[in-house]
Amino acid sequence: MVSHRSTKGASKARRDHINHEIRNMRSLLPISQEDQERLSYLHSMAAICTYIRKSVLFQGEFCKLIVS
Repeated sequence: MVSHRSTKGASKARRDHINHEIRNMRSLLPISQEDQERLSYLHSMAAICTYIRKSVLFQGEFCKLIVS
């Protein structure tokens, strides 16, 4: 029974860590605090991934313009 508690505690610690990192990344999104708080963790991750993809895409386009 002790190992079950340990596993349960480890799982909770991992979830807490993941949720903390999602909140940190969400705070970097260029949206209002109110909108950030309204996002679920799933929607936060979707918005974060979209923001990163667009940033990489536009950075690549920007670099092409500078080199040209």
